[in-house]
Amino acid sequence: MFAAKPLLASVEPNVASTGALATRVFLGLLLVLLLMFTLAWLAKRMRLAPGVIGSSSAIQTLAVSSLGSREKLLLVQVGEEQLLLGVTSQQITCLHELKTPIDLAKKDTKPAFKQFMQDWLVKNKATTTDSKEKGSK
Repeated sequence: MFAAKPLLASVEPNVASTGALATRVFLGLLLVLLLMFTLAWLAKRMRLAPGVIGSSSAIQTLAVSSLGSREKLLLVQVGEEQLLLGVTSQQITCLHELKTPIDLAKKDTKPAFKQFMQDWLVKNKATTTDSKEKGSK
């Protein structure tokens, strides 16, 4: 009888409360879920996920033009062929197969606004220079 009391007394202080145990389990679960989502995001970002096509693939997206919130036109190169695809949230449609491929490297890549501003600056600089010359005479 005297031996049972010290045995029970030594066991009771080591038992954690139910709230503390539930908190530890919840935080552990939260940590595991956070780790899973972080690794999934990292795999997607580094193109390690299956089904993700890298830039060195035989299929390349050359240009994208947005037509709306979920609709867009894609110019895709597959091997030597170029295809114009219409993409919606429901389907992908081949709109045109280009007979002569578009070489985007040769195309002037200046945006229209940038070209307009450069022309405008050159025109105004010439006008300003002419008016200064007339004013000094």
